[in-house]
Amino acid sequence: MSWIIPARAPITQVPSTNNQPTASGPGLVTTLLKILHPTLRIQGADLAPGMITIYNDNVVANSWSSTVTSSVCDCRALEGFEDGAFSHVITNFGFVPDLEDIQGPGTAAREMWRVLREDGMAVMSIWKERNFTSAIEATARRIRPDVEPFTWKMPEDWSQGPWLQKTMADAGFGENVVVEQVDGGMSAASLDELVDNMMCGKDMFFKDYTEEEMGRVPGIMKEELRALDAFYEDCESGEVGVKMEAWVAFATK
Repeated sequence: MSWIIPARAPITQVPSTNNQPTASGPGLVTTLLKILHPTLRIQGADLAPGMITIYNDNVVANSWSSTVTSSVCDCRALEGFEDGAFSHVITNFGFVPDLEDIQGPGTAAREMWRVLREDGMAVMSIWKERNFTSAIEATARRIRPDVEPFTWKMPEDWSQGPWLQKTMADAGFGENVVVEQVDGGMSAASLDELVDNMMCGKDMFFKDYTEEEMGRVPGIMKEELRALDAFYEDCESGEVGVKMEAWVAFATK
């Protein structure tokens, strides 16, 4: 979904521009921003240490160490970041699906507002339709048929545009929130690569699996992905992917 961000959240290449992708994952948004604005200063943050390891490897591989830093951090508590520190805060599908913390999304949105400077923009995305989770669940059931697989359990309204609008408004942005529906998805140059990308979440999806069980996951997941109605494959380029839909909020402080 990151293609929409530069158009709706314009970034100027001035020394004072400082951007923070939270729930940064392996660094997809950071990569896009650096392609468009090579000198941009970026601070990545993610709750998962494994994601930050991949993020840092990407930073080193692209020689961004002088302008990109990172930290393991929960988007609900951006500890170590001062009020008004950033011109843009981008949380890409970062609301934690934690039913033990129903207030978590609101807390994360308030933290985005806190660390933004005046006139800064927050970009928050949530899934309307993931479409890929059933493939992960089916893979888990085939390997462990007697064990309930990991599922994203969350209130139904957490995937609705009006809920996102209200969450951002209540966080302090008020009427300065625009929410748009975006068609997108995940894609890769090959099915092998797509599965590899999805395996970034293996510690969550396939927690405590044995080495033998993990060895079976990629092959089974390929079969389950191909069975999805949302799966597509370009016969000429070989590119594959899963079509998804999202809501994206653009909120100005």
